Amino acid sequence: MNITERMNHFNVPGVSVTYFDNAEIEWNKCFGVQESGTNKAVNENTIFHACSISKMITALCVLKLAQDGVLDINKDVNEYLTAWKIPPTDFTKERCVTISDLLAHQAGFVDNDGSFMPYRHGDVIPTPSDILKGGTHYSEEARPKYVPGTEFYYSDAGYCVIAQLPEDVLGETVPQIAKRLVFDPLKLTSTFFWEIGKDSFEGVDMANCAVGHDNDGAPVEGKRAFYPNIEGAALWATANDLARVAIDIVKSYHNEGGVVLSQSMAKLMLSPYGCKCFMGLGVFLDRDKNGQPYFFSQGWGIGAQCKLQVYFENKRGIVVMTNSEPGMEQDESLVGEIILQK
Repeated sequence: MNITERMNHFNVPGVSVTYFDNAEIEWNKCFGVQESGTNKAVNENTIFHACSISKMITALCVLKLAQDGVLDINKDVNEYLTAWKIPPTDFTKERCVTISDLLAHQAGFVDNDGSFMPYRHGDVIPTPSDILKGGTHYSEEARPKYVPGTEFYYSDAGYCVIAQLPEDVLGETVPQIAKRLVFDPLKLTSTFFWEIGKDSFEGVDMANCAVGHDNDGAPVEGKRAFYPNIEGAALWATANDLARVAIDIVKSYHNEGGVVLSQSMAKLMLSPYGCKCFMGLGVFLDRDKNGQPYFFSQGWGIGAQCKLQVYFENKRGIVVMTNSEPGMEQDESLVGEIILQK
């Protein structure tokens, strides 16, 4: 494909693509600029907004805590929560909400329209419990709206519940626990949760963070969007770092030296859960036209779109990150075109 032509077609200023095979990074290719109207080229160290790929990292943290015996992902989550608890409803009388339900978007939560939008300058920075209680304009009060485990609804509210767990059980935030359990062990030097109000992170070259653009290719207001639901939408990373995370999951799955998860936990993560065969724990599952299984995680927010797709049986995968919001889903955008081409 003529990548420059397709970038112009979709008004995408910058792209970073990393491909790995046999659980080793084969190459990274970069195109375009970090900000339109400048000559600052995208390079392999350029950090992009990973948006909802945040949820995969959050899931890894929770599964690691379960592996270490800190959490039981099949127990009633209310047994761990203290700052806020899931309100009792007729639905939870039939079945309690488990951590596994939350990871797989089958916990009963349905996000209201217009919720979980970017942080508005001047707002008080909310905690996960503030959002769950409905005391902000980011979401209504979180409460199950169907029997847990019986339906699938993609829910940021469910991941806000997950974010409350490490705070209530360990006194740590998601960014802190992710750094301790995932980023540091994997030596990821350019991956972090961008917390609102922070302008620097240990060891991170903040000058290499891409600027977000709208679907006309113009920089978004303030250059970057920030989300208060950190665990679900605030991850920033390079394509290479996300590939390293995916490779570690693959190595664990094959019992070949994965750092974060055990083989049994990795297999649980990549197995269909609950009422939907396309949902693992924190990742989506699918098969290609040849029947080969893969997992994927993707992000799409103000000023950015990305996706990682991993053929875990074959130990290969691809990560595509862009600094533009194309106004269409990944499979229809430049992100999908690149993955399909590869």
